[in-house]
Amino acid sequence: MDFCKQHAKRTAILLAGLFTLIVSPVAAFDVHHDLRIVLDPVGSRLEAVDTLTIGPAAPVDVVLQLSNKATGLDLKIDGGSAAFTFDNGRLRLKTGKAKGSDPIRISLAYTAVFDDPVPVMPANTDNPGYGVSATISPQGTLLLFGAGWYPHIDAERVTFSLNVEAPAGVIAVTAGRSLGHRTDGDRTFSAWVIDHPVRGLSLSAARFQVREESMGRVTAATYLLPQSADLSEAYLAATGRYLQLYESLFGPYPFDKFAVVENFFPTGFGFPSYTLLGSQVLRLPFIIDTSLGHEIAHCWWGNGVFVDFSGGNWSEGLTTYVADYLYTERGSDEAGRAYRQQILRNYAALVSPPADFPVNRFKGRNDPVTKTIGYDKSAMIFHMLRRHLGEEAFWGALRDIYREYLFRTASWDDLRHIFERRAGKPLDDFFEQWVRRAGAPRLGLENVTANASEGGWRVRGEIVQQLPVFSFEADLSLRTEGHLHNQRVRVSGHRTPFELRAADRPLVLEMDPGTDIFRRLEPEEIPPSVNAVKGATSVLVILSADATPVLRAAAETLVAGLGLVNFRMVRPERVHRSELEKNDLLFVGYPAEPAVLAEIAGKVTLARHSFVLDETGYADPGDAFFGVFRHPFAPGRSAAVFLPISDRSTDAVARRVTHYGKYSYLAFSEGQNRAKGTWPVTASPLTYAWPQS
Repeated sequence: MDFCKQHAKRTAILLAGLFTLIVSPVAAFDVHHDLRIVLDPVGSRLEAVDTLTIGPAAPVDVVLQLSNKATGLDLKIDGGSAAFTFDNGRLRLKTGKAKGSDPIRISLAYTAVFDDPVPVMPANTDNPGYGVSATISPQGTLLLFGAGWYPHIDAERVTFSLNVEAPAGVIAVTAGRSLGHRTDGDRTFSAWVIDHPVRGLSLSAARFQVREESMGRVTAATYLLPQSADLSEAYLAATGRYLQLYESLFGPYPFDKFAVVENFFPTGFGFPSYTLLGSQVLRLPFIIDTSLGHEIAHCWWGNGVFVDFSGGNWSEGLTTYVADYLYTERGSDEAGRAYRQQILRNYAALVSPPADFPVNRFKGRNDPVTKTIGYDKSAMIFHMLRRHLGEEAFWGALRDIYREYLFRTASWDDLRHIFERRAGKPLDDFFEQWVRRAGAPRLGLENVTANASEGGWRVRGEIVQQLPVFSFEADLSLRTEGHLHNQRVRVSGHRTPFELRAADRPLVLEMDPGTDIFRRLEPEEIPPSVNAVKGATSVLVILSADATPVLRAAAETLVAGLGLVNFRMVRPERVHRSELEKNDLLFVGYPAEPAVLAEIAGKVTLARHSFVLDETGYADPGDAFFGVFRHPFAPGRSAAVFLPISDRSTDAVARRVTHYGKYSYLAFSEGQNRAKGTWPVTASPLTYAWPQS
């Protein structure tokens, strides 16, 4: 799912669908936490006692990472008092034992107040954690790894016993296996054991209603707030389907349970053996069919096989490919092609060449650029690898990776070695150009000819690449009067000549008809879209002359939701033609600029207090339109129009537009989407059509 991330220095990165950690190489010793905490939601307070058993190869000098908010620290080693220093989130102590001696027991008691402000109605979801790393409140508790809510030490194998005490009815959930929840008087106790290695532990607590269902050796569970209890059955059933699918593809599910846990503000996190979804997110109609499976797939990739972040985060792209993409592909070949085509459109619209970077530098998502490279481009790399190796080698390699690296750290290079083993050939050139290099090929067809010859027709031409050049295999498809001819060509260098023969008169030649190659689209191939506005380097926001204070506030919400950084908000009478030419444009209210209205004509009919889209008229006070069009003065830029009929529902629509990134136009009624679509694309440098006589 696409809602995630956070922190700095060696901190937590919250990935869409996956909460992971940028970690230094783990030390070659084991750690077990016996962690007991008491939650005080009214005071946003946590009281904790953590007993760490480290060894037997424990270091002489131990460094524990703990939040600066921790106070009243009381530390003992093997039951005796010990000296320590605590500064800038690092607690340092000497064990007093030689390295390699018997295990040591460090007991640390402390208290801390965690009260990160929680967003009420966030407009932008590029950081799905909204900066919240730790908060304890009557509405709920969220303690993310990286917030330092317990003392962390890097180790080869880290396990936990966790006991949480909270006010009656407040149930805690985390990774691992539940030992049960019990209420005694005015207190509720939750016990967990995490005996599989984890790179970090997060915790949620609220007044959950718990439902569990056995699915063989795995327990499926929901931890939902009372108002969402009706969703439990559908989520449990879907969990069972996804577990069955991924066990058939990769191997046995690595945990004891998978739980769907409700958060009290909108998030979409994936942790080892559970996902944390906000109340509003849970009810979105597409979540069960897409995002839930994405989070479950992360139990194999990212939370099962760990990521070596020093060489880039491969897990988001792989999870996107075997979840979001795979579901679409299984629907139909055309749906799979449309998904891949959207990846190319996202890349062209959101990632400018100066902002581009290699996939192996992706750590986690924090804006549209990092999401597009780390999720979309990376998924396309796995698609090209699958196409290059074939079904048996590709899926077999994934099973090998899972079996050999479960609860171990794997890098892009580790993946490459296993794919090479299955392929029986080196793949370094493939990984070099797609993983370690930025950019994508820019392609076209040139010098295409068709000559009648003895026995048929001979079609010749060249596949042309702009610098820098890539090397790959691409399909050519030639449609003639009676047949369809397909041929695979090895493309390399600036110009690659090709020749096809056909018995009938050629009609249309197309390169890469299945959209199987990752490339940078040309401007004529990119329909104007919401993503084009989100990816704009500079935007002029033009308020209509009659804009009300409510509309101006909605414009500010819209700008925040789209994640615009370099923008200026002006009235139309203060805009010069030169400014229009230098910026992407966002008109809020009726656009009085004649050139923009001329560009819009034929696609949608706009009036000051109504609009017509797809032959449907909208004139009610709660109706609103958002559309993106070609810029009338600057090729390659876009002009967008946000036209609410009145102030009613204006703010709600302004918050929703950003979620429809791939679309060119949207119509809303009372804040709910009623129509959406993309302007058609009629030209491509990879298509050549012969004139028909």
